[in-house]
Amino acid sequence: MPSSSPPPELIRAHATLRRGSHFLALGLGGPGAAPRAIEGRHRAKVIGNGLRELDCFLNLLVGEAARCRGIAMPRGERNTANKLARLRRALRVPDPDHARLMALGRSRNCLFHCAGTVRRGDRRGEAAMTTGWHGEGGALRRVPVGAELAISPTDLSEVCLFYRDIADRLLAEARGISNGTS
Repeated sequence: MPSSSPPPELIRAHATLRRGSHFLALGLGGPGAAPRAIEGRHRAKVIGNGLRELDCFLNLLVGEAARCRGIAMPRGERNTANKLARLRRALRVPDPDHARLMALGRSRNCLFHCAGTVRRGDRRGEAAMTTGWHGEGGALRRVPVGAELAISPTDLSEVCLFYRDIADRLLAEARGISNGTS
């Protein structure tokens, strides 16, 4: 049964994800810093690691939201997109974020482990990988295998805003408040 006052653990997890996404969107700048580009020879790895941190923060928030609603989740679930989908099925609310979170996972791994060079498509044998950020026309961008995965400061800010939006919607879902998506 949802309570009117969310537990402090849920509030902390929500705040951590929002702070982390804000920090990454500013190009790893601290409070009050102006946005700047993440540059240098390890740029892809730094951004990939930042995206891994956001995914970890979201995973923790999903766990706290489940606890808040009394929903048991499998221990050690590391795939955040699947964990969120499982929670939303239990809550009987839509999950519009799954495909994008899966694409972000592939993009994050490409940046961190392959220095941004796309080594495989979305599925075995596919010639392109879907990124977790939008391209021309509003669809998630696709990058051919062998090409460099480019993420601009604008793209990174969009991804960070996406994580903040999920955090806010998930907080409402955990509290049992209609978030306008059902």
